[in-house]
Amino acid sequence: MMGPKLKTTSILGANVSCLDQNSLFEAAFRWSKGSEQRTILYANAHCLNTAAEDAEYLQILNQADILYADGISVVWASRFLSGAPLKKMTGRAWITAFCRLAEAEKLRMYILGSAPGIAQLAAQKLQGQYPALAIVGSADGYFKEKSEDQILAEIAARQAQLVFVGMGTPRQEKWLASHRAEIAAPVCWAVGALFDYVAGIEPVVPQALERLGCEWLWRLYVNPREKWKRYLIGNPLFILRIAKQKMIQ
Repeated sequence: MMGPKLKTTSILGANVSCLDQNSLFEAAFRWSKGSEQRTILYANAHCLNTAAEDAEYLQILNQADILYADGISVVWASRFLSGAPLKKMTGRAWITAFCRLAEAEKLRMYILGSAPGIAQLAAQKLQGQYPALAIVGSADGYFKEKSEDQILAEIAARQAQLVFVGMGTPRQEKWLASHRAEIAAPVCWAVGALFDYVAGIEPVVPQALERLGCEWLWRLYVNPREKWKRYLIGNPLFILRIAKQKMIQ
């Protein structure tokens, strides 16, 4: 992995990596220049609730080269369970810093995900900020614009070094697991709804709520029909599961 074996902490059976943003970026850039296939995934409360009921998905999370904390609830859970130092690293907070470095490193990236047109719009917005940023291709995550075979061929032909995959949990992780051997890029990185935010489709949480660790309230407010179960049921369930782990460890 990253020289010495990366330290992890177990949260509901998932081995979450103990690293900060600099270490995450360093690994991604170094691996992108190599020949080995590497996979970067993330964990938040919804991911870990899903994994608690889906053994296949949990196994995929634990096979990742890096599984980083994407939500503050995972950071809090780690402190409560073991005191292990996790850092919250949400894509929309790190994407501009990553692209600034990617432009300098001449990293060739491919964006796969979201509804038709969104990945392309996100790519245009990022290249508007960073004109030399090498986004070598994009495609939607429903394979409406291009087939899976076309996308895989395009990634190989354009020599992408890193592929961002945003299809939602657990679909993106399962798709990656089943197609990883066919994806020519050294690094694949699951990013959820990141490019919906980049494209401006998904409204960004107010900073005051984010500082309080209440991003979930904003997401529930913006999209109650789709998110009520994830947060109103999922959050208490996550707390109960963490409490149970604490009791038996």
